[in-house]
Amino acid sequence: MILHLVHDEKIINRTIAIFEEVNPHQNIFVVFTRHQLKYVNKQENVILFKDFEKKYSSKDFSSVIVHFLNSRKIRFINKYIDKNLPIYWIIWGNDLYNKLLSPKGFELYDKQSDYYKNNKKSYFSKAFNKIINNFKTIKIEKFISKRISYIVTDTTENDHEMLLKYYPKLKNIPWKEFFYYPIDSVLSEKLMQKWVDRNNIQIGNSASITNNHEYAMRPLSKLNLDNKYIYIPLSYSGTKEYKESVKNKGLEYFGDKFIALEDFLPLEEYNRLMLSFGIAIYGNFRQEAVGNILISLYLGAKVFIPRNNPVFFWAKKLSLILFELESINQEEIDAPLDIKSRIHNRDIILKLYNLERLKSLIKENFMQK
Repeated sequence: MILHLVHDEKIINRTIAIFEEVNPHQNIFVVFTRHQLKYVNKQENVILFKDFEKKYSSKDFSSVIVHFLNSRKIRFINKYIDKNLPIYWIIWGNDLYNKLLSPKGFELYDKQSDYYKNNKKSYFSKAFNKIINNFKTIKIEKFISKRISYIVTDTTENDHEMLLKYYPKLKNIPWKEFFYYPIDSVLSEKLMQKWVDRNNIQIGNSASITNNHEYAMRPLSKLNLDNKYIYIPLSYSGTKEYKESVKNKGLEYFGDKFIALEDFLPLEEYNRLMLSFGIAIYGNFRQEAVGNILISLYLGAKVFIPRNNPVFFWAKKLSLILFELESINQEEIDAPLDIKSRIHNRDIILKLYNLERLKSLIKENFMQK
């Protein structure tokens, strides 16, 4: 039986269903939340982390899959999981870039944004936080080197290359592949046949600070948007202060053409809304919003990403057609992506990120021989 350590996140219900389909009644999902479940559905094989000790022990399981690695899961593993049990770490993004790469110098934030400038901490506060973060990073690296049996990337396999660039001592840990977004599972059969049919603009996928919304808005504000509306999803993640900063900047730049999406939308409704986004702009400097990027490309949107984002290099390696955010210009936002490029992107995504291939990866990579 496989033990899954997960967060209370929207994608987990789909993940549970797929693992159960491939390996029925052989999965237990431990949800790390101190509150009642918000996104993950209650079911027989789902428990809260505080209830684990009452129901199970390490000997009940053949392996552990960590869906996003953080300090709480590290403490859980050290306390409950036998050292001989194989442990898979599926990288989500924040656990790699924010926790491991940023302390080593990887840039995450747009330092020219109003939010960043207005929230600078004192020299002593920054110095103290740097010491604390460096200490945490050392603990995480030590844990990975001693306890992680396999490093697994979600969609963008060059995250493994990024990890080894900063932590070459981890090169002996084997790499495996996985993805959370099978396009034929995320989109309905009807939407699978659709193309984007309007020219509105989406910026980012959530209210997380690493979306760097102002970085994305800045060059766009210098262009003639004509009849285009700017939509920014802010219903997920982030702080109240950051959301207010994004909304203020959006209104300053775009006036009544700016629309903040603050209410959580069901997946089907959100995907239908994405049909109106002929242009999708992601200001992230790190791997983030991969599911949204895949859907944007599949539906035929023009996608713009910062040139320093590893996702940009991943996409180019796959021959996906997308654009540098830093080079965005009037001609590029006026002309929709041509049909040949749309079909090209769709064919690549559907070939690589489909449900049957995901099932095969689960069988090959996680089910003990």
